[in-house]
Amino acid sequence: MGAVTPEKTAGSREDRHRHILETLRAARKVDVAELAESLGVSTMTIRRDLAELDDSGLLDRVHGGAVTRRAPAYGSRASAMSDEKAAIARAVADLVPPGASVGLDTGTTCHAVAEVLAERDDLTVVTNSLHAAIEFRDSGSRVIVLGGMLTPELSLVSGTAVQEPPAVHLDLLVLGCGGIAPDPGITHFDPREVDVRRMLSRQADTVIIAADHTKFGRRMPMVMGPLDLIDILVTDQAPPEDLQRALTDGGAKVVTPAGSAPSA
Repeated sequence: MGAVTPEKTAGSREDRHRHILETLRAARKVDVAELAESLGVSTMTIRRDLAELDDSGLLDRVHGGAVTRRAPAYGSRASAMSDEKAAIARAVADLVPPGASVGLDTGTTCHAVAEVLAERDDLTVVTNSLHAAIEFRDSGSRVIVLGGMLTPELSLVSGTAVQEPPAVHLDLLVLGCGGIAPDPGITHFDPREVDVRRMLSRQADTVIIAADHTKFGRRMPMVMGPLDLIDILVTDQAPPEDLQRALTDGGAKVVTPAGSAPSA
């Protein structure tokens, strides 16, 4: 039996991207040669990974490596597609029954959902987003904020390898996304937040993705999972045909503010 090369023993593309982003977050700069050595892959593979992460807007390539890219301010992202997000938020709220326990994701669309749900006083809300939690400060609903390390986005993520699940069952989980496509499915930017989302999805009866049409066909580096994790997609426009077909095959419904298009 022949020897196994380091390239074959390296982790998956997603694992490499996760390692690169976590290293960059700690050091603010990464070196191609050092990454190649630590991951046991070729420098060509690392350069390809950095190019993909650059294209996704997660870092800036420089000679010999990459540096941290400053994300657009939260406020500017919240104001983008604000009418669409508000309509999506109202449609999501219509799906939340009285007395429900609801998980709320980070991000500007889920923040808009929190603004609408905060008008109610009958819910139990679980979130790792301080933006979302603050909306309920004058609400009679009970709010459970997950602990962890604070990110620049004012979300809380686990500082350990395993995020402890909350001691509450979720009737619904409302998630945002960085992109949604037939392949690889639901994708995001931050590997630490993906871990929280995966944990919460295991606690929920129904998973709702709240995303505007600009997320259709986009592929971010961190894969949360395939489309069959989605029970309902709430969006502002009908998805393109290939995405609609993949959602239908996965058993998901598509709901827009104007109504719903149930899958077969």
